[in-house]
Amino acid sequence: MNLILIGVILVNKLICKNDEVYFLKKFLSERECNKYFKKIPDIGYVSTPLPWEKRVFVLHNDPIVKKVNEYLNKRFNLKLLSERAEMQNHHVNSQSNLHIHDDWTENITYNSLIYLNDDFDGGQFFTKNGISIKPEKGMLTFFNGRKTYHGVKKVLNKDRKTIIFWWDDNKC
Repeated sequence: MNLILIGVILVNKLICKNDEVYFLKKFLSERECNKYFKKIPDIGYVSTPLPWEKRVFVLHNDPIVKKVNEYLNKRFNLKLLSERAEMQNHHVNSQSNLHIHDDWTENITYNSLIYLNDDFDGGQFFTKNGISIKPEKGMLTFFNGRKTYHGVKKVLNKDRKTIIFWWDDNKC
């Protein structure tokens, strides 16, 4: 793990082969996390994981999108545009197999997530080449979702709630 000093904030960088994931602990405060956490309905254990559309809630013009966008653009010297932002519930017994985001829009390059809780077992973010991140409440992650195969390990005892962002790198 590399620590990169940017201003006074340490950004952690994990590298394994071709996978590269950045994360920043405590990007959101406890209060901010709780605010969004309460907006996502609890699901709990379901024997067959629910389809995406039953556990995802689109954020339209929410201030969190602007906050994350401004932070990422400044810290990584980018010009990202928000393509989509959603609140997501990976309920107990759900997971996400390895995948990349190259199938539903050609504009998306980067992804980021904010973890709204960490009081569950399982649910680690992982990549094809061996990066594994145990979510922490308030943590922001950032990675190239077109190149980095990533997934979520099975969530075991409480719902795992996040805000997920898809970013256009605005190179056109």
